[in-house]
Amino acid sequence: MENNPKRKTDKTGNADRTDKKGKTSTKARSGIGPKGDTAYDRLNKALKPYEKILAKNPDNAGAWAGKAAVFLRHRMYKDSQKAIENALKIEPDNPSYLYEKGFVLLQLNKDEAALQAFDRLLEIKPDSDKTWNIKTSILCRLMQHEKALTDVEKALVANPKLAGAWHAKGSVLADLGRYEEAIHAYDAALRLDQKLARAWEGKAFALYSLDRPVEAMIAYDAALKINPDNAKIWVGKGLVHLKLGKYKRAIEICIKAISIKPDSAEAWYCKGMALSGLNKADEALRALERALRINPDYADARKARNSISSKIGIDLDEEEEKMEEEKPTVRRSVWTRKEPTSEIMKKNWGKGREQRGEGVKKSEWTRKEPK
Repeated sequence: MENNPKRKTDKTGNADRTDKKGKTSTKARSGIGPKGDTAYDRLNKALKPYEKILAKNPDNAGAWAGKAAVFLRHRMYKDSQKAIENALKIEPDNPSYLYEKGFVLLQLNKDEAALQAFDRLLEIKPDSDKTWNIKTSILCRLMQHEKALTDVEKALVANPKLAGAWHAKGSVLADLGRYEEAIHAYDAALRLDQKLARAWEGKAFALYSLDRPVEAMIAYDAALKINPDNAKIWVGKGLVHLKLGKYKRAIEICIKAISIKPDSAEAWYCKGMALSGLNKADEALRALERALRINPDYADARKARNSISSKIGIDLDEEEEKMEEEKPTVRRSVWTRKEPTSEIMKKNWGKGREQRGEGVKKSEWTRKEPK
């Protein structure tokens, strides 16, 4: 009952915060911040510097992009789309703006339009690893593997030194279960860029899938040296330990993953399975229930929970199962991704003051040019 260490995670959108007793605070429910300001107040405060710039110069692309970033942060996706499109009217070939447009369109479930934005970006910046990654992920989720392979191979014929394209090819092949070929593609990417953590992670997953856990462990360790704060890589390593029967070590690693990303359903699943391996059924059930609260559609976690419950004589009656089915689902990401949204946003947002307008304080939500 193994989980896939590279399967994509959900984007959780927990609006409520809980106190130490697990109770939802009134302030969290009402959207009131620690300083007593409302979400509306915070939105207006964040928009204000860009509005001032645009009042003086409506053709300031950076200010429009700044507004788009603020709207995106507040999940006002249609407003974000309008703002970034205004930025693109002024700077139509700006890679950062094209990436942000594609990102916003994905939030609006406009996959085809998003792909067009990413395709345009790759015409301008064909070595953008992150753009290849997200484009390939979308096509795989849409079951358009042949198109994904055709596009990436066409790019590699034109320029075989595109590390991001080699990684993208490996991802498509892995999604098709062609793991040996995927490893060759990942190796090609790593020959070009040894610091491409995503390629190390992809290679690790392929090795894990081929039942080569020791080699997979080496690859996961290489990825963690480059990106030690990626919870999903830690989960992958934890699942390798789980496969090797090293349950205590697997638990330690899962705890590390959870400390980075508490809403990682995969980390809680891995922890639950490791606890089950140590015959700690009650603790295992709690971990698996946590995984299911985060992702009610997590089939492996549900199967494991039910199996352990049955073994210790706890039967889920029909009413309980009905309640499980009626639980509200966690809002999922609109694309299949290998990184949580927060990580993508942190790594891909933010050009300097020259883009956002002179004197504007750079927000943590400002997207960097894709690499």
